Amino acid sequence: MLIKIIAYIITFIISAGISAMGIMLAYQLYQQNRKPVFTTLLYQQIFLFSFLFYGVWGNISLRLVIADLNISDAISAKLSVFIPIIGIPFMVVSWFMLLKFANNINGRRLTKSFIFSFFPTFVVLAFALFFLIQKGHVVVPQNADLFVVRILVLLNLVVYLFFLLPFFRKTKDVGLLKETGMNKKQVLIIFAGTVLYSGVMFFFNQFGYISTCIALIILFACNLLLPAIIRLKNQTISENENMDFQSFCTFYEISKREAEIILEICSGKSNKAIADELFITIQTVKDHNHRIFTKTGVKSRVQLANLVREKTGEN
Repeated sequence: MLIKIIAYIITFIISAGISAMGIMLAYQLYQQNRKPVFTTLLYQQIFLFSFLFYGVWGNISLRLVIADLNISDAISAKLSVFIPIIGIPFMVVSWFMLLKFANNINGRRLTKSFIFSFFPTFVVLAFALFFLIQKGHVVVPQNADLFVVRILVLLNLVVYLFFLLPFFRKTKDVGLLKETGMNKKQVLIIFAGTVLYSGVMFFFNQFGYISTCIALIILFACNLLLPAIIRLKNQTISENENMDFQSFCTFYEISKREAEIILEICSGKSNKAIADELFITIQTVKDHNHRIFTKTGVKSRVQLANLVREKTGEN
């Protein structure tokens, strides 16, 4: 029993450290960028780890307490279901913020119908399940913890499948996507981590408290991937902030002709002057401008010039 408690204490300390790191990384990103998308990421991390601490450690603490009490297996099972269900709103908000983040960095917004239906659906399902269990319409198996975990794991996988979708559709804001460092490869790494901890949690108590502790560490660690990947990418960009113009063009996937137009824009020339200089039509210049704005995530010539100066250090 003593070894079991020590193992849980060590696991608790590790998971607490990982949780603090995830929230800290998200906060640093918010402080550095001050953009709404990073506020969304910060909220996602806060609500996610709040649920994990409440749902996971609340349930473990309850188990350790009632182990020494004379409580029937039926009541113990219902309590094991009740604790995570009460914390469901935290997880639902985390899921919502995750989907909002994925859509926002791809230049999309969640529809009003989705927003208004998302929260009520999960809350109603959670309390309907609890009501059915209380009334005996749904029989909780002997291993109630595993029953609840598997339900949450499956729901979480569904949410992460929707998280993937915006990255495999045509992106409307490449600039913001590049600032976060997110691409298909990075997203698939995050999804692979989700699949990993989902599989582990599906059989978390296969070997008793040892496998439970290992599964929890993997669970918390994999949920750190999202802010860690973005923070690493931002740090790389920050270290190379004064890149040369060629590196700037490579980073934003600017073509040779678009690079020429950017230089002309930075020199203060009008569309007509640029057209005359490069022997192209004004409409062609405007088309190039639109593509440049889309790639860099700016909305005007002034913002483009400021971005070039910011990234290259050139006046």
